Amino acid sequence: MRIKQVLQTCTLTLSLLILLPTVATVAAGDDSGDRISAPGRYIGYSQPIYADDFAISSQYVTMRDGTKLAIDICRPKDKTTGEVVETPLPVLWMHTPYNRRYNGNSKENLTVDHYAGTASRLIKYGYVVATVDFRGLFASFGHNEGYNRGEWLSAARYDAYDITEWLAQQSWSNGNIGMWGCSATGGSQMQAATTAPPHLKAIFPMSFEFDVYDFRVPGGISNVRDPRATPPGQPLPQERRDAMAAPVDSDTDGSLLKAALTDHAGTVESGGQIPFRDSYSKFFTDDAVGQWWIKSSPSTYLDEINASGIAMYMAVNWDEGATKPGPFFAINNFTLPTKLIISPGGHCDCLTPKELTGFDIVIEELRFFDYWLKGIDNGIMDEDPVYFFTYNAPEGSEWRSADAWPLPEEKRVEFYLGEGLLSTKEPEQPGKDETEVTYDFRPGTEKPSGALIYETAPLDEDIQITGHPEIKLWVSSTADDGDFVATIQDVAPDGTVTSYNVQGQLRASMRKLAEPPYDNLGLPYHRFIESDVTPLVPGEPTELSFSIQPISMIIKAGHKIQLAISFAGRGTRRIEPAPEVTVYRDPAHPSRVILPIVPIQTSPVDGAPSANRAC
Repeated sequence: MRIKQVLQTCTLTLSLLILLPTVATVAAGDDSGDRISAPGRYIGYSQPIYADDFAISSQYVTMRDGTKLAIDICRPKDKTTGEVVETPLPVLWMHTPYNRRYNGNSKENLTVDHYAGTASRLIKYGYVVATVDFRGLFASFGHNEGYNRGEWLSAARYDAYDITEWLAQQSWSNGNIGMWGCSATGGSQMQAATTAPPHLKAIFPMSFEFDVYDFRVPGGISNVRDPRATPPGQPLPQERRDAMAAPVDSDTDGSLLKAALTDHAGTVESGGQIPFRDSYSKFFTDDAVGQWWIKSSPSTYLDEINASGIAMYMAVNWDEGATKPGPFFAINNFTLPTKLIISPGGHCDCLTPKELTGFDIVIEELRFFDYWLKGIDNGIMDEDPVYFFTYNAPEGSEWRSADAWPLPEEKRVEFYLGEGLLSTKEPEQPGKDETEVTYDFRPGTEKPSGALIYETAPLDEDIQITGHPEIKLWVSSTADDGDFVATIQDVAPDGTVTSYNVQGQLRASMRKLAEPPYDNLGLPYHRFIESDVTPLVPGEPTELSFSIQPISMIIKAGHKIQLAISFAGRGTRRIEPAPEVTVYRDPAHPSRVILPIVPIQTSPVDGAPSANRAC
């Protein structure tokens, strides 16, 4: 096929897609005399003025309702004396449901050293770093419901506010407070922003949700059972967490920890089945929670967040799951000072960018917090707000910046489904594909079972897909409902399939489109509320429109773009006998996938890092 002919119709504005200096990891304390501040590079602005090791202490902090939360405080030491530094410094803290002290299930690994973002590396540059257990979890007192979303409960809504203001008043704090963390601890930063603590100046949330329903119930495909159900004979989740809880320093006989664990009685792990965005949970005891997906979504609090004045540097990875879209919607809906970086790798993955390109996310944390918490004019906020990695880009041009997202120069190109084919040519003849639903499709397989496969001819030239694909799929089924999953993959000439989690899904009965309550980037929006449920009419062609996870990747000449249509997502209910489904591809029912195509930047960056640079 002639992709070149399509690209020639684009109006390209390359000035909006510029290359920045090399992203090689450079120690922020380099003493060469140069001053460089650019993504991944920071020289001459900030020095490691304290010792490499640090002092850690712990205590309880009392919230406004009397509940005590456990906090670890990591403070720098003087290089010469080894004494704890008393100079008031900025404070970075994490509000976590995953154990303030130990990362994962290992008491060998401190959270500040091993959790994504590894903020302990910033202590020697003149920061205090703290971690706090959510109320009702680990060593903190109180009651938790919803586990890693428990900060949205009524009693917990202002815990982050109270911790922030407590930190600001300590003798070792200069009153400038920031937050860090990924996944649920990225979401807890969003929650903190909704209450706007006066001393919270800047946050660095990674891989967080913007609309929680889209993460927990993507495409309206609700789980068949409680995803946190405990197998018979296994310890309850709360019991496993309690066993890993670390007492605070003053609790020499363990009595405080014992009392805190007693306080955890009645923990509600999950809201159970909450299939619609406007559903109520029958398990939560907090009546004020109401519609949980709405209550716990940052998108619900846009006015409060935008009024907070808190600067944000958001981060996400291309190979993420349902958390991936969150930061893209956030940066388009927040009016605060914001930045966004998109790296290669999976969820909360800081190692892959370092291994592939030498890029170190902690350098970005240091640049950002130096600017907002120390007042160092390093130019970070003068840069383009978006910085992203492109898979398969020419060496030296893998990282680029843009002044907006989606990229202003993207051309949305329609690829129509044909007989096993994807083509920019609209269908002219009747056509359809029929299959029996199977439940075993796995992305990245050469010959996937249980899926209908459509591929372009081998490409004449490289093309770059950067942005948010979407699909308009005409289907019918012998059943009155069904789940439809679209996956875009790269097929090499030897048949090797590469997947970067470029996937979207939709439950057919939830297909009704609506006006979005926020900037949805022009993508199809579904309210997913109970009154919108519309069963399929068996045998009647119906159009499904839904978005696909964003990506930036180059498909090389000779490769093929593959679209796999499968019929099961996580949570799909098996039906016996299996329904038969039909995908239509004719002039009256033109099924098509819409790809965001942008021009390829081929100019190398001088001194660009080589692949596989040591971490």
